[in-house]
Amino acid sequence: MTAREISAFDEMFNMIFDVVSEKNTGSSSGAIAESNIGVGRGGISDLFGKLRRHSKKLKWTMESDELLDRKKEAMDMCETDQQLLEWALQHVFGESERYEEAARRAISEAARSETPQELPMLQPPAYPHLVALLMRAFRDKYHDPHLALAIFNHARHLSIASFVFGCSTHAYNELIKTRWECFHDMKGVHDALEEMMVNGVDVDSQTRKLAETVRREVGQRHLWAEESELDSGEVWNMLARIDELLSKPASFKKASYPQKSIKWDEWKAVPLADKADDTWGFDRWEGPNRRKTRYATTSERETF
Repeated sequence: MTAREISAFDEMFNMIFDVVSEKNTGSSSGAIAESNIGVGRGGISDLFGKLRRHSKKLKWTMESDELLDRKKEAMDMCETDQQLLEWALQHVFGESERYEEAARRAISEAARSETPQELPMLQPPAYPHLVALLMRAFRDKYHDPHLALAIFNHARHLSIASFVFGCSTHAYNELIKTRWECFHDMKGVHDALEEMMVNGVDVDSQTRKLAETVRREVGQRHLWAEESELDSGEVWNMLARIDELLSKPASFKKASYPQKSIKWDEWKAVPLADKADDTWGFDRWEGPNRRKTRYATTSERETF
C-alpha cells in the first residue's frame, strides 16, 4: 500500500473507534442514530463507501477455498444449535474481531514506518459466506428462524467492518428469505431491500427471484387482509415500492458507469403505447409497402 492509502486507512479506523466510543459514553445522540439506522446516510458516509469498495476486492485464493471447506465441515460436526452457536461466536465472529485488531495494529505500525509493507485484510475472505451459511443452517437445519435473524443482527452490530464485509448480498438474501418464508413479513422484506440500496449492497438474481416469489405468493393469498395487519391497498403499495427498489441502482454506485446488462424484468417498467401511423392490425398481415397478391376467385379455381 502507498503512504496515502495507509493514511486513509488510519483515518478510517480513527473514525470507527470515535463512533464506538461516543456510542458507549452516550455523549452524542446523533452519532448513535447514524451508527444504528443507516451508516451510509450519516456523517461517516465517506468511510462506509470506502469500506464497501474494499469489501468487493477481497482476494479469493485456493487457501481461502480450503479454509471455507474446513469451516463447513466444522459446522456439520455440530450436533445441536447450541454447539453451532458457540462455535460461531468463537471461530467466526471471534475471528472477525481478531482480524480487525490485527489490521489496526498493522496500519498503525505502517503509518509510523517509512518502508512499504503488505497489510493484512480487514476481515477474513470467508466471513461473508460463513454468515450466510450460519443463517441458513439455523433456519433450515435447526428450524430456528429467530436465531438466524439474530446472527445477521450480531454481524451488523459487531463492528462497522463486520457490517460492511459480513452483511453481503448472500447474507441479505438469507435475511429476506427468512423474513418471508418463516414470518410472511412483507415490511421486513421491504426494509431489507431498502437497506441494501442505501448501503450500496449489490442485488443479484437470487434477490430478484425472492422478490418475485413474494409477489406471486401475495397474489395467491385471498385472505391476506384478514391474516395481516396491513390492508389490501397497503400491501399492493408495498409491492410497488419493492419493485421500485429493485429497479434502482445502489446509492454508492457512480452514475458515470452505465448499466450494460439489461435486467430480466425491465420490460415491466416500460409503458406500452400505440403508434398512430402504423397500419398493422388484426387479420392484416401485409405491410403498406408490400405488393398485393391477387387470389383466384371460386369460379376461377373451378375452371382449373
